[in-house]
Amino acid sequence: MRGWLPMMWLLYRIPPPLASCHIVVFPRRHVPNFYDLDVAEQRQIWHIIGQLCKRIQSSLQVEGFDVGFADGEHDDPASHAYVHLIPRIAGDRVEFPMNAQWVNLDS
Repeated sequence: MRGWLPMMWLLYRIPPPLASCHIVVFPRRHVPNFYDLDVAEQRQIWHIIGQLCKRIQSSLQVEGFDVGFADGEHDDPASHAYVHLIPRIAGDRVEFPMNAQWVNLDS
């Protein structure tokens, strides 16, 4: 474990980010579909999302969070399942990618 983040997970800021503090969380091992993660891994990813929300809220004024998860492309063996975390910050305008299923998490 690297501090609070288990070694089996990676955090990534995609360039350019969709909004301030937009973070993508994905498993280190190749998993093409979110539901290919076992139950313990699915719990762990939501724990990581919760930790990130707390850390972001402690340093930014956010109205809430949007979470989107996406599976990899079926015909691309290099594609990967991942979860977006996007804080809702006053004034930010976000165009959400259509390849993810979006969930609105009110804080």
